[in-house]
Amino acid sequence: MEELSKQIQEYWNKRSQDFSIVRRRELASPDALAWQSYIMKYLPRGRRLKILDIGTGPGFLAILMARLGHDVTAIDSSTGMIQEARRNAAEHHVSVDFQAGDAQALPFASASFDVVLSRNLTWNLPNAVKAYQDWHRVLRDGGLLLNFDSDYGPVQFTSAASEEKNIHHTVDSDLIRECESLKDALSISRECRPAWDMYRLQDIGFTDCQCVKDIRPVVHISSCMQYDSAPLFCLSAHKKGLARCAH
Repeated sequence: MEELSKQIQEYWNKRSQDFSIVRRRELASPDALAWQSYIMKYLPRGRRLKILDIGTGPGFLAILMARLGHDVTAIDSSTGMIQEARRNAAEHHVSVDFQAGDAQALPFASASFDVVLSRNLTWNLPNAVKAYQDWHRVLRDGGLLLNFDSDYGPVQFTSAASEEKNIHHTVDSDLIRECESLKDALSISRECRPAWDMYRLQDIGFTDCQCVKDIRPVVHISSCMQYDSAPLFCLSAHKKGLARCAH
């Protein structure tokens, strides 16, 4: 598992620059405001939140949350992605504490954050259960988890990328094949998601676990930001504790 984690990290280091180009385009598109508005529906109102963006990549969600005035920390195992994220945050004139680290073993004290966010990360983890357990640990009582992901197990990345409208159409075919090989080596690719995630979250101790099965029509509104045919689900859950805001 350690070797697989290293291979995944090295892969995203290679992809960091081209992936950052995609996220910069997304930040400049109507999708950025769409994502921000969608997430705001879930956030407690009336105070500055301490937010952790896990698997931040080039910093898309972190930048959106910092724009809203929250105290944002963001982590990614890829040092290349962190470098891109810092550059992107500087261009957007926001302050984010970007750190390199493991999503499955976070370098933060327990009960450190009000909100944990993640986008398109869990499909790419060798041990998603361990990650969910640690995300629960770093949340404060009553804290919110929002995880956006897709069931990429059945998706053929090479076939999807061959379509001209797919955002990965111009990515080197060898890199797409490498990504597919890594995906197929992960146990989560053989699970039925998001039902599997819902069960695991509840088993870990999260409460008020809810799932929106496909938010693409809400957050992918720009014609130039079409990804693939896999539904993008939103999982929301809380760490048992104080009363929460309705959304």
